[in-house]
Amino acid sequence: MTVEERRQYPRIAYGAWIEEMSQEGSLRFYLSKDLSLGGMLLASEEPPDVGSKLRLRLIVENEQRTMTLQGEVVRHAGGTEKERLFAVRFIEMDEERIGFLQDLLEGAAAS
Repeated sequence: MTVEERRQYPRIAYGAWIEEMSQEGSLRFYLSKDLSLGGMLLASEEPPDVGSKLRLRLIVENEQRTMTLQGEVVRHAGGTEKERLFAVRFIEMDEERIGFLQDLLEGAAAS
């Protein structure tokens, strides 16, 4: 069984800057590579450790809409020295966050 066959949610290519707001109040930025209702693949020179909990803020370009999502780093996924990839699974999702992601995914798929 391949990774694609095991995925619960289809992923789409999604390139956008994602903010992480740490508990200490610092702000980090990651570049997203793909997105699904269940999580996303992000890139960073220094990815967080597997198991780290993240507070991510997605900003929709050319709109005023933003959404904060809770995530957990589930694996490191290779990449280059300057762009190391890591997978985040969304946690603590509610109807508002799911609806936001569905709209975002539909808009990205249409463009």
